[in-house]
Amino acid sequence: RIDEYPHQLSGGIRQRVAIAIALACEPKLLIADEPTTALDVTVQSGILDLLREQQRERNMSMILITHDLGVVAGRTDEIAVMYAGKMVERSATKQLFGNTRMPYTQALMESIPQLDHPTHTRLKTISGQPPNLIYPPPGCRFAPRCSRAEERCRAEEPQLGADGAGDHIFACWRPVGAAEGEAA
Repeated sequence: RIDEYPHQLSGGIRQRVAIAIALACEPKLLIADEPTTALDVTVQSGILDLLREQQRERNMSMILITHDLGVVAGRTDEIAVMYAGKMVERSATKQLFGNTRMPYTQALMESIPQLDHPTHTRLKTISGQPPNLIYPPPGCRFAPRCSRAEERCRAEEPQLGADGAGDHIFACWRPVGAAEGEAA
């Protein structure tokens, strides 16, 4: 296969070649940007297992960038969620999946297909459009799409902060789980 061109290789093999090239210089940190995009579930699992194996063998840290929360659910220690170029929530993986505070993170999780739902159940989508990053809106960048948004959300940008739940931080004036009318 050494004489084959990239277009002659399967997606999974091309991904393995890219990983081999990235690991050739013995990095202490590997940034894997969408390593499983456009791969079927079986190949996805193989690539993620390969990355984890290499991470352990090389005592290497890894930043896994993905839009697929199913990919990170059982394979990461910590998750940082970004929206429109800003980190909006960060937590230990189990804590984030069990106690989401940022409405954007909740909306992402609600858009994941559920195996226990009937097959004809419509997937939830996030209403509206992502903001223009050249001219972002004032306040929280997610506010125009957020069902919990109020005037303060549209006017003031919330900063990352904790609510007393360990290392769980988020940037939201009206976090999920807060009583109606209660601000963070």
